[in-house]
Amino acid sequence: MRAGEIFNLTWDKVDLKQRAIRLEAADTKTSEPRVIYLSDEVLGILHEAGRVRGLGHNRVFTYKGRPIMSIRTAFLKACSRGGIENFRFHDLRHTFNTNMRKAGVDHSVIMKLTGHKTAAMFHRYNTVDTADAVDAYQKFEGFLAQKPGEATSDKLYSGEKKCSHNAPGEKMG
Repeated sequence: MRAGEIFNLTWDKVDLKQRAIRLEAADTKTSEPRVIYLSDEVLGILHEAGRVRGLGHNRVFTYKGRPIMSIRTAFLKACSRGGIENFRFHDLRHTFNTNMRKAGVDHSVIMKLTGHKTAAMFHRYNTVDTADAVDAYQKFEGFLAQKPGEATSDKLYSGEKKCSHNAPGEKMG
């Protein structure tokens, strides 16, 4: 969720029994409704937050009975304590996108969950890191190490070198 979606979240949008948050179009940056499914950890946080509800408002996240409008100071302090530099709250959305992709979740599903309308935005939030590069090269080396008889349908090796300039059936070289 975006920071604004979190800080403006009200209890009428939270369904603890169904383990979901249902945002209406007016609640999202893209003006499209979205459902956020709750992990066990988030469900526990919301159960705890529900025990200390404010009387004068319906906001989910509060501090000393007042709605939280920003966590900038606390976030910067937590990053400092953790030795993390150049990291913004919004970077957590990038992390979510990347980790969902690494977990094997289809791009279209990730886009639906994060509220990204275009593939370009998905790719902007998806980070390819060193582990991805190492994995790609390992897969590539395994692919190249296959013998011609073991080739998958995706591998373009037939034992003959062909060129589109040659006549049909004519071998190159």
